[in-house]
Amino acid sequence: MARPGESGYVLTEVLVASAIAAAVIATAMSGMTGSLRAGQRAAEVQSATIEAQNIAARLRAGLAPDTTAELYPEWQIAISPVDRPVDPRTGAVLSRASLTHTGVSGLTFEIIYLEAGQLVPEGG
Repeated sequence: MARPGESGYVLTEVLVASAIAAAVIATAMSGMTGSLRAGQRAAEVQSATIEAQNIAARLRAGLAPDTTAELYPEWQIAISPVDRPVDPRTGAVLSRASLTHTGVSGLTFEIIYLEAGQLVPEGG
């Protein structure tokens, strides 16, 4: 506290103000770091989602899952049949693909697509 007739700040006032400023700056920096991490994670998920869409398009176009898996080494592709009957006329069957990204934790996509079969001639 200043004495009567003196102007200025006492050392304790300066120290308290400095501590408050340091706490505000530390909180702001922590928030910015979290925002940067969240932005980086969002970019990784967006990129992986585009890759998953490309994989799905290749599978739907009839490319072999093994060939597609070679093109995308960061993905694990598991194919399983869907519990539906095969189309007797076309031989087509529904398949489920589980796409798991190995670089982005917790990112898995499930797609169902139609695999073409051999056309069965009409009448036998």
